[in-house]
Amino acid sequence: MVTQSVPVSGPSAPPKPINILILGETQNGKSTLIKQLGVYGKKRDNNINIGHGNLSCTTEVGIYPLATKLRTYHLVDRSGRRIRDRKFSDLVDYTDDDAAAAADEPDHDGRVFRFDLIDTPGLDDSDGNDMEIMANIIGRISEVGYLNALLYVRSLDKPFNESFNRFYDYLRRCMPMLFSGLIIAHTRYTVDREDEALAAGRNFKKDRRAAFRKATKCSDDLTHNFMDNDPDPEMPFQVVQSFNSCHALLDLAKSQRPIDVANNVYLLKAPNMIYMDNHVMLALSRLSTGLKERLAKELAAASKSKGQTLRVKRELARLKARLDEFEAELAKLDTNDEIVLGRKTVAEDYTLGTFFMDAKLWLDKRDVSYDSDCIISRVTKTTGSGCRWLDEDTRGTTWRATLKSSILRSINGSATFYTSNRLKHQSEITQLRGRIRDTKEYITNQSDVLGDLDDLGDTDTLAETLQNDVDRCAKTMERVDRDTFDACLWPTLRRFYMSRSQPSTTEIVDFIDVYDPETAKLMVFG
Repeated sequence: MVTQSVPVSGPSAPPKPINILILGETQNGKSTLIKQLGVYGKKRDNNINIGHGNLSCTTEVGIYPLATKLRTYHLVDRSGRRIRDRKFSDLVDYTDDDAAAAADEPDHDGRVFRFDLIDTPGLDDSDGNDMEIMANIIGRISEVGYLNALLYVRSLDKPFNESFNRFYDYLRRCMPMLFSGLIIAHTRYTVDREDEALAAGRNFKKDRRAAFRKATKCSDDLTHNFMDNDPDPEMPFQVVQSFNSCHALLDLAKSQRPIDVANNVYLLKAPNMIYMDNHVMLALSRLSTGLKERLAKELAAASKSKGQTLRVKRELARLKARLDEFEAELAKLDTNDEIVLGRKTVAEDYTLGTFFMDAKLWLDKRDVSYDSDCIISRVTKTTGSGCRWLDEDTRGTTWRATLKSSILRSINGSATFYTSNRLKHQSEITQLRGRIRDTKEYITNQSDVLGDLDDLGDTDTLAETLQNDVDRCAKTMERVDRDTFDACLWPTLRRFYMSRSQPSTTEIVDFIDVYDPETAKLMVFG
């Protein structure tokens, strides 16, 4: 099994915490799940605010540290002997008079893992500020620097409806480098629910996964974690099942690579943000119109030869600006920063109930494969108790392995696949390099043409300046008009976007200053 590897700041620095971002709609059990993870980890100070009714109790992004060894649990009878070969329906009814939850030996040689559980305000809140909430969340985690796991919490009492799909798509677009490794945590998954499903001949988990795929039209093999996040402490089977779900979740998060988010997360604009943009765009449009009118007058007054010189200089400025854009985009893509490609999960729980219901021999291994559209650079794996990966083979864009379990044991494991920005965007990088090469040739040609033309002289520098100002204004308008923006800008833009009043001229100038100080000066001084 691959263990967590995180960067350190020095030879003796402790490993950085494993960051888990926990998202979900209001009253779906995020805070309760965090509290139960604290119970699993024997956290002494485990005071988590839990919301009630339709309002979210969590109003700000909060980070809850947890340091714990990872271990599974089993049931023992009152004499301390392990309970085996009991029907699921019998175990459900056990009380603490019949049995107790007992811890297995810690995994990973007893190593203590440090987690930071990042709780977030509930989406779909009664205030209707969903996009603003998401903006705060994304803006806050951009300050964290990196994430290991992205967890979306969804209660089994809630279907995968339109609001879920809206936020699911939002996450996909905001964090593309991490989204393929998303973990769906289904809360309120009680042993009573499972017992009822078994009695009715249903596979509850399979049905829930199918509903998720149908709602999202998702073909990715995401991990689904099913957890009773609030078990009755006097019902030991509930406690064991809940603790083992906690173990599976933390073990998977522990195995994930830290993904840099500081410059790789984006924000989609909510309607009130677009309202602010519209006022800014109107002001910029007026500025652009004024600059163009002044430029037209200057060009009309210039001689034919000087007009041609101005046009060539303007084309050179445009080409150099385009070259800067291409080189900035290339620098962003041509890196070794890791991206999650996807995940393969095997999760088949064996119980006496499922065994007799399926009436078939339980196979002790599963052949697993994964095919990517780019080279796989790294694979991290997890295994359930009694399972192990065998015959692993990675060749370019293809990965194969076998997950083996003991006979009549649950078979659980996952493999998460990574690549680098450079490998993922290889074709785009090749295109950008070609564009950079061609643009440099055009700049050289235009520079040669300019050398053959008359010098403008001091009297026409105003026209040249106006041309540059028009181009600068157009570039700023293009950036403001996008439906997304870099999350790193949120701390600065927040006060503008969260305002409910019509922006003043001063506020518009300050807003533009965030994108381009020189354009803001033009707004002030014309």
